[in-house]
Amino acid sequence: KHGNMPGTVEEWLATIDLSKYLNRFNTNRMGSINRVLEIWEVELTSILNIEPIGHRKRIMKSIRDLRNLQSSLDNEEKKKKVKGAGPKWFHKADDLLRGVDYAARYFGCAKVDGPESTKQAGVICQKLQGKIGAGQKVPEYRLRISAEGIEFIDKQTQKLTCKYHIEDISFVSRDKADLLVFSFISSDRKLNIKMCHVFKAHTRNQAFETCTTIAQSFEVAIKCERQARTRRKYDHSITYPSVTSLRLCARAGSAKRSPAQAT
Repeated sequence: KHGNMPGTVEEWLATIDLSKYLNRFNTNRMGSINRVLEIWEVELTSILNIEPIGHRKRIMKSIRDLRNLQSSLDNEEKKKKVKGAGPKWFHKADDLLRGVDYAARYFGCAKVDGPESTKQAGVICQKLQGKIGAGQKVPEYRLRISAEGIEFIDKQTQKLTCKYHIEDISFVSRDKADLLVFSFISSDRKLNIKMCHVFKAHTRNQAFETCTTIAQSFEVAIKCERQARTRRKYDHSITYPSVTSLRLCARAGSAKRSPAQAT
């Protein structure tokens, strides 16, 4: 099961009773489970300076077990894809017309350039994480994800700080080096720039669900736009401006519910 795979190096070292080596892993850029899976035995002495033979054997045995577990998980994922099943969404379309919330810590944002901007996301994730010092407080937000876009709501004040419209969001993914970390790229049309926003979820499952929900919001937005175009095509007495088409879809969805359901 997915729960058997440790989410962090700290959690993994604790399971084999070797937490005292955590600082060595972090300072030598081995601070993610993905990097741990790639460790060679010689690196334990040449890079991490772990001398006790018993400790090295315990670490390598655990790494082999993790590799086997990861291989099993990958095979299960491949079987699901072979069956041709569509994407597994976590919400109904109506939920994304109203918006769903996810909590995440915000590391900040950085500018991305050129056609290779999506490839820069991983580098930016690592760079912004590196700027956060030990013990430094990272602001936490509620991300309200909907077919209209993503809103940043301050968790303490409950105030909306900014919003990115769905048509301005071009990319979302998790960081391969740390699956708790995810990012999305937004466009600022006035300044003609793209920014990569980086977050850290509380669990790997939460990071996955947040990214999946953003992806689902794209699909719902596209369906809303198509519905609006159909209305414009067959009802010439009403004009639906493109910029408000998503809001009209949301209102239409709300109108179908009874007053009791709406409250």
